Amino acid sequence: MAGPIIRNYKGGSIIYFERDKAEDIYVLRNGRVILTFPAVDTGQEVKEDVRIGEFFGVKSALGKYPREETAQVIGSATVLVFKPNEFEQFVAEKTHLILKMMKVFSSQLRQVHKKLKEILGQSDTRNPAFELMNVAEVFYKNNNFPHAIYAFEKYLQHYPGTTYTGRATELLELAKRSSPYPLNMPPLVFEGSTSKITPETLQNIMKPAVEKSSLTNTGVDNSITSLYNRAHTLVNVEKHGEAMAIYKDLLNRTDFKFDSEKKLVENSLFQLGVCLLKQNDLDSANSSFSTYIKKYPSGESIKESLFHLAEISELQGDRQRARMLYGKVALLPPEKDSLSQKSRLKAKEMGI
Repeated sequence: MAGPIIRNYKGGSIIYFERDKAEDIYVLRNGRVILTFPAVDTGQEVKEDVRIGEFFGVKSALGKYPREETAQVIGSATVLVFKPNEFEQFVAEKTHLILKMMKVFSSQLRQVHKKLKEILGQSDTRNPAFELMNVAEVFYKNNNFPHAIYAFEKYLQHYPGTTYTGRATELLELAKRSSPYPLNMPPLVFEGSTSKITPETLQNIMKPAVEKSSLTNTGVDNSITSLYNRAHTLVNVEKHGEAMAIYKDLLNRTDFKFDSEKKLVENSLFQLGVCLLKQNDLDSANSSFSTYIKKYPSGESIKESLFHLAEISELQGDRQRARMLYGKVALLPPEKDSLSQKSRLKAKEMGI
């Protein structure tokens, strides 16, 4: 065995960056090294000191995946550098080292698992199939497509023909196209839940995320849900003109098969008003919000529509109408949400 090599680093040196290809395993011989990585639950930066004699970079090197942290030298440091095969030979007959590392990794894994369960909102133990499916969907909802695709593929590999196979297949195809998580996808329901699963709920679970007939000959998904999600993505990157074109097309759609799709068509009128307001087309925005309120008096965006009408009146200098509308918004349930609070402040500023 050739054995490890010794490397000396000056203060401020970076031994490796997060996401670097992992090839070596390190042991801190002397000096100080800080590991910096994002917290599992908050994503905020966390810093940890490497202790003298402690290995670091082990998991990523042995697992052959990118570094999960950045290793930086503070002051100066000397480290021993092993190749993975050298490391395996080195620890093969040193049982105490193996046990020590297993304890550390086990503790880290328990902490990650605990944080993950908190993120997923779980407090009880559920079956592995559900856990994996839930993790995959959390990744997807956060637009972490590579991790979502990996998790869905692992679900289909290990649990073929089970409860969520159809759902996993549909979501996998969407994730591969980098499509946003479908807004009409029914909530993931644990099959072992004590709550009663009605025939309607069961039917919803089995609904595909995308109807096959909605795919064009070119493979473009023109379903109501996909188009609405596409427009929403365009709004997020401030491409309001392109988003408006999609919302206008959606207003003419009558081929909705589920209530969720019907609501998306209805809400397209509200979203069209939002885009017009962003482009400072106040008269057209006013018309869109007013039409939405008249057509859908029980719609999900009534309160927001009234608030935007108040904003438009204020921008147009009609303070009396703005005061009246802000007052209405403040009284609409829920009365303690941020929109009501903001409306009360606005109304107070205007003399109510």
